[in-house]
Amino acid sequence: MKSNSGSRSTPRFRGRFDVKIDPKGRLSLPPALRLSRQLVITNHRLTGRNALHVYTLSSWEKLENRIGRLPQLDANVQAFERFYVSGGQVVELDSQGRMLLPSGLRKFAQLESEAVLVGLGDKFEVWSQPLWETLFGEMIADFDQTLQKVASLEVSSSEGNET
Repeated sequence: MKSNSGSRSTPRFRGRFDVKIDPKGRLSLPPALRLSRQLVITNHRLTGRNALHVYTLSSWEKLENRIGRLPQLDANVQAFERFYVSGGQVVELDSQGRMLLPSGLRKFAQLESEAVLVGLGDKFEVWSQPLWETLFGEMIADFDQTLQKVASLEVSSSEGNET
């Protein structure tokens, strides 16, 4: 994605990485995911499975601003804020590029000793290794249908405003 100036690229989280979680709840980020020393980590849920989303602090603040413009009296917006926004916690990488996963979020995502990090552009996901294997197997089985659906989509004029 290009920035407004058109001459500089916005750093993006890319790649998929298998990592270990140490006994203190830290994981070492691969260099490709060390886009910022300050990150925001929150709960995420997909197809009945819990995981975590991780943003740079600046990307998280943009998302908070976008959510803040939604109708605040709408019950769905309130539920989303209670689940997703309230889970957001700022964490800082240590000098060795390790990120401490808050214990409540580790429990939520069933993270023990092995995790999979999945770069998604403006954020990355943290999955327990067993949950990721199941999800990835399902994605492989459905990929032909997914590819057809994605191929039929049009690029939105608000490109770059994805969540």
